[in-house]
Amino acid sequence: MIERKCTKCGTWNKDEDHCTSCGAALSPKAIDQEKEIKRKEEEANKQPSKFDLFLEKSKNSKFWIVRVGYYIMYSVTLIVGAFGAFVAWMVAMANA
Repeated sequence: MIERKCTKCGTWNKDEDHCTSCGAALSPKAIDQEKEIKRKEEEANKQPSKFDLFLEKSKNSKFWIVRVGYYIMYSVTLIVGAFGAFVAWMVAMANA
């Protein structure tokens, strides 16, 4: 049997995930769940950066030349990333 003292109200609780008097999280599992919920809420409310807005506008532009430029740059970035991953894999395999 585990007894935990609530950090908010100071009440001792036996084998409870939440405090019986104030409802604060006590167990590590419940604390992690609350942190995850809070992180998801903050992420959902976060404003997109100017660069993300620029990319979204370029991707959905009414001018075809802007859309083509976006997809060309996206393809180049993808190819460079794949090449970098391949080189990293080769270096890792050389040391094995």
